[in-house]
Amino acid sequence: MKISLDLHDFSVLNNRMELLFRLRDHFPGFKVSLFTVPNDIKSDWGFSTIRDKPLKVIKDNLDWMQLIPHGLNHAGSEMRNCDNNTFRLNVIPKIKQAFDRDGLPFVEGFCPPHWKWSQGVVKALNEAGWWGAIDRNKPNMFATKRFYRYSHNIDELLEGELLKLHGHVYGTKNDLGECFGNLLTLPTDAEWHFITDFIEEK
Repeated sequence: MKISLDLHDFSVLNNRMELLFRLRDHFPGFKVSLFTVPNDIKSDWGFSTIRDKPLKVIKDNLDWMQLIPHGLNHAGSEMRNCDNNTFRLNVIPKIKQAFDRDGLPFVEGFCPPHWKWSQGVVKALNEAGWWGAIDRNKPNMFATKRFYRYSHNIDELLEGELLKLHGHVYGTKNDLGECFGNLLTLPTDAEWHFITDFIEEK
C-alpha cells in the first residue's frame, strides 16, 4: 500500500507537532506534506508571540516534512478574486519572502484557502511553473496544468492500494486530532510518500 498525507493550515504557530511525532514514531518511513500558511502572525496574538522554538523543531524535522504554500495570510478566501499580475508580481514574491524570513524551504506548489482561486491565479501558477492542489470533488474547477488531487479525507474509510489522504491540522471534521485513531488503522508496513510523488498533468 502506498500512502501520502496532506494537511492544510499548518504554520509555525499552528503545527500539532505532538501528533505528527506520534505518527512518525508509529509508522516507519512516515512522511507528511503540509500546506503551510506563510504569514501566520495574527494581530490579535500580540507582539509577544514566540516563534523561535517551534520554528527550530520544524527545521530539525524537514527530512519527513514537506512544506507547500497555502495562501499568503489565509485571510478568508483571499485568492478568490486575485488576478494574474497581482499573484505573479505581489503574492509569489511575498510567499518567498515569508519562507525566507523563517529560513524554511518550500515546494513550488500552491493551494488557496478554502479551495477558492481565480483563473488569473491558475494562469500565474502555470506561467511560474508551479503546480496547484485541487479539490477532488471539483476536479475541473480552475485546475493548473500540473496538479495534485487527493483521494480520501482522513475521516473516511481508508481502503485501497493508493491512498492520497487529506485533512487539516485543526478545527474541521477531518482534523488531525479528530481523525488520529482512524490513521492508526493503516498498516504499519505501508509505503509513505510526499504528495509531489503523485502530481498529475492535464
